[in-house]
Amino acid sequence: MKSAMVANNEAYFQNRKHAAYLLGERLMEFNNSNAVVVAVPGGGIHMGSYLADLLNLPLDVIPCKKIKHPADAHKTIGAVSNDSVVIRDPDHKFPQDYIYHQIQMLQHVIKMQNKHYDMERQQVSLAGRPVILVDDMLRTGDTMLACLKSVRKLRPSKIVVAVPNITPEAARTIADYIEAIIYLTIEPNAVINLYAEFPPIKEEEVLEILRQNKVSQVSSFDDDSLDLIV
Repeated sequence: MKSAMVANNEAYFQNRKHAAYLLGERLMEFNNSNAVVVAVPGGGIHMGSYLADLLNLPLDVIPCKKIKHPADAHKTIGAVSNDSVVIRDPDHKFPQDYIYHQIQMLQHVIKMQNKHYDMERQQVSLAGRPVILVDDMLRTGDTMLACLKSVRKLRPSKIVVAVPNITPEAARTIADYIEAIIYLTIEPNAVINLYAEFPPIKEEEVLEILRQNKVSQVSSFDDDSLDLIV
């Protein structure tokens, strides 16, 4: 797929919904299939919700946290999921006690998040099913890689990463862990003005989206059951 470049300082996407719609057009082969959309919250939750609705697929989430650089809070050195760790430069002499404590702290936060999510989400098995793993952009690829390692342990039939924007660095980082990647733009550096509207995502929004999706999934199941009875 050729890269689409952002020019003239104009935002490429109006908002996450707009980007998800454009991604959805390239994912129609999964419409009404046995695939599962798995979002990386925060920003990925809106992308995942829109795609799940568009493609008539179930939605799940996999929380992941970035590990901040010990000397610069604006930089990161890796990421963790509930059961996987990614350190971008393992040979770098980062203080080992710092990394250890960050991993323990962040995985505890993820554990608490999953407990809250489990009360709201429809439980979905990923075993033997295609997984569409979604986020709103990929810069280093650390977060997505940690998520990919966790998802792989659940034995999906294939993993497709769907993301509006990706850097070449991130594409190289995740390449060995996926079957395909669907993207809209590829840039050598993170694009500041990728979205015209890019509000931060609150945890309450994630829970509400999962709650609504669960109700929708249950209603859909009930309708299918009635059709079978009739």
